[in-house]
Amino acid sequence: MMISPKSTPELSAVKNLDKFLNIKEQAFTIVELLVVLAVIVVLAGITFGTASGVQTARMKATARAEIMLISQSLEDFRIAHGDYPVSVGPEDNAVTLSKALFGWKEFRGEPLKFVDRSPRSKLKVEAFIDPTKVLYEGDLPEDLKRKPLNVRFIDPWGQPYVYAYKDSKEWNNFAFVLYSKGPDGLSEALPANGIYDQNYKNLETNIDNIIVQD
Repeated sequence: MMISPKSTPELSAVKNLDKFLNIKEQAFTIVELLVVLAVIVVLAGITFGTASGVQTARMKATARAEIMLISQSLEDFRIAHGDYPVSVGPEDNAVTLSKALFGWKEFRGEPLKFVDRSPRSKLKVEAFIDPTKVLYEGDLPEDLKRKPLNVRFIDPWGQPYVYAYKDSKEWNNFAFVLYSKGPDGLSEALPANGIYDQNYKNLETNIDNIIVQD
């Protein structure tokens, strides 16, 4: 039969010291764990922020490239028809733009009006843009002999590009206006005179707009 040693003040002190050291050791381990977790969170935030920034930059570059492509297509349209697509009227400007560049708008009549191409026209439909080179939404027939319905060229954020040309009597811009609303998808209405100047650019909702001149 084993006999437990009697408890003495010295023995109790040793036991209490052991407990204290164990608690300190455990507490230090928890602190270390929290520090490691904090470092992981910080590194994850930096990585995510960097990746997000790279993605945004890539999307902005894509938008600029598409704006340049559409702009060149508009120049080709002007050479063929004598002027840019006019965006006056009840039709959505973005729809007017796509119809024109897919060959379904023309100047016709006296006085001259910018209208949909007649389905009975015997002239070959002449598209000014390759639909595989730009994002779009809507019903675009495989055969452009059929009229596209509600087609809009869209930017990398899924918003239609903003287009305007001679859409008011106050229009005072010799060229068209074409831009993306940018990541936030917001933009103030273009001034009636069609001038996209620095004052318009500096409006709060326009700061991240992407325009071909940028």
